[in-house]
Amino acid sequence: MKQKRGKVQRIRKVVQLVFFLWVVVVIALGEAVQNGFTLPFPMETVSLHAICPFGGVVTLWNLIKDGLLIRKIHESAVVLASLSVILAVLFGPVICSWVCPFGTFQEWIGKLGKRLFGKRYNTFIPKHVDTFLRFLRYVVLLWVLVMTALSATLVFQPYDPYYALFSLIHREFSIAGLAILSVIIFLSFFVERPFCKYACPYGAFLGLFNKIRVFKIRRMPETCISCSACNRACPMNIDVEGSAFVTSGQCISCMACTSEDACPVSGTVVASINKKQKGISIRHLGIITVVVLIGGIMLSMVFGLWRTTSSKQPALLKEGSYAGAPNPADIRGSYTFADVAKAFPVPLPTLLQAFGVTEGAMRLGSLEEIWAGSIPEGTEIGTDSIRLFVSLYTGIPFIAEEETLMPKSAVRVLESEGKTNDPRFSAIKEQAIELTIDENVILAAPALEITGNTTVQEVLDAGFSLSLIETILGTVDNKRESIKVLAESQGLSFSEVKLKILE
Repeated sequence: MKQKRGKVQRIRKVVQLVFFLWVVVVIALGEAVQNGFTLPFPMETVSLHAICPFGGVVTLWNLIKDGLLIRKIHESAVVLASLSVILAVLFGPVICSWVCPFGTFQEWIGKLGKRLFGKRYNTFIPKHVDTFLRFLRYVVLLWVLVMTALSATLVFQPYDPYYALFSLIHREFSIAGLAILSVIIFLSFFVERPFCKYACPYGAFLGLFNKIRVFKIRRMPETCISCSACNRACPMNIDVEGSAFVTSGQCISCMACTSEDACPVSGTVVASINKKQKGISIRHLGIITVVVLIGGIMLSMVFGLWRTTSSKQPALLKEGSYAGAPNPADIRGSYTFADVAKAFPVPLPTLLQAFGVTEGAMRLGSLEEIWAGSIPEGTEIGTDSIRLFVSLYTGIPFIAEEETLMPKSAVRVLESEGKTNDPRFSAIKEQAIELTIDENVILAAPALEITGNTTVQEVLDAGFSLSLIETILGTVDNKRESIKVLAESQGLSFSEVKLKILE
C-alpha cells in the first residue's frame, strides 16, 4: 500500500538537514579557530570553496592546461565534483535535491510560500516566460566557465547567493551577493527553488546528465491513468506525464513524482535502468548517495587527496624562455616565507636574511605593516618587494610597481650571491633603504592584520576610528564591506590604503 505523500520523502529531508548542518558546523568551527578559540580536537580552517563541488568544475580547464587549481579552490572541491559526477551518471542531479544546502534553504522558504498561497504556489510565472527564464542558467554556466578559464579567478563568487548565505557567519559576503540572496529569498515565497530553476550554473551542469543517466525516471503508459499527479508534485514544473521518461535538464531527482510518492498507481512512475526492472526506492537512493559521498571523502583522505587548504603554488608562466616556471607575480600576501622558498629555487635562510626576519612561517603581508612607518611616503616594501627579489635571484621575469623598494639587506644578499646581472640592479640598489629589523619591531607590529577580506567593522573593533577610515576612503555606508572592495570602488590602491590606515 502506498504511503502518504511526504512520509516517503522523510529520508531525503533528513539527508538534506545533515548536509546543511555539516556546512554550518564546518564554517562556524573554522571561524572560531580564526578568532582564537581553542578546540578540543585539531581543526583546519575550511573555506566554503573547499566543500563546494562546483569549484572542482570551474577549475577543470586550468587543472588540465596548467596542472594547477585556480585561486581559492582546493583539492577537496575536485574530489566532491568527481563524486557528484558519478552520482549524476547513475541517478541524475541528486546533489541538487539531496545534498545542496542552498537548495535545501530555498525549500524551507518555499514551505512558507505553500502555506500562504496553497495550490497557487509555484504557478505564478506564465509558462512562456518560465520557458525563457530556464535558459538563463546555461548562459550563467557558460559565462562562469569562460571567464574563470580566462582570469583564473572565481568570477562568480561576488554574485553567488550560496556563498553570501553561509558567509554571513564570517562576514565576507559582497553587497552584490547579499542583494541576489535577498531576491532569491523573496522569490522563494512564490516559486519553488527559483535559483535552481533560473540561475544556478552547477545545476545547469548536473542537469545535462539527465540525458544519459543510468537510472532514468520512467512513466509506464500502459498503467498511467493520466491524473497529472506526477506533474503537480514536481517542484521543477516538468511535464512528467507527457513522455515515456524524463530527460529534462531541470529534473533534480527528488523522486517526488514517482509511484512511491505522488503517482497513485504502483510501478507507473519509477527510476529504473529499463522497463523490465523494478525501480530504485527513495530510501535506497538516499543510502547510496550518502555512502558514495562519505565513502568517497574517506577514501580520498586515505590517499591524501582530501585537502581543504591552499597548496600555495603560484601559476606557471605560459610563454618565453621561462615557460613552465612559477610566476613571481602570483606570489600573494597570504604566502609565508617558507611557501615562497618551496615554490621557487630560493633557499629559505637566504630569503629570511634578505628581509631581516627570522621566522619562515611569517606571512608576507605582515611586512607592509611592520615597516609602514619606516619608509618614504608613496613607496612600499612588502609583498611586491619579495616578488622583485625572487625575480632578481632566479632570473624569472617580473616587473614591479614603481613605488616598490628593496631593503639594503636584500641588496647585500644579492651581491654576495652574485645575482647582480639584471639591468635594473643598479637603480634598485641606489633606491634601497636601510631597515633595522629586530624581534622588538616585529612584536610591536599592529595587532590588526589587514587582508583582502578585512572589513571596516574589524578595523573599528581593533581600535581605529571611523573618521580616520572615512578620511581615506570617503563615507562608509556598510561597515561589513571589506577595506579592499571599498578602496577599489574608489579607484584607490588597496596597498596604499592599508598603509595609510596603519600609519
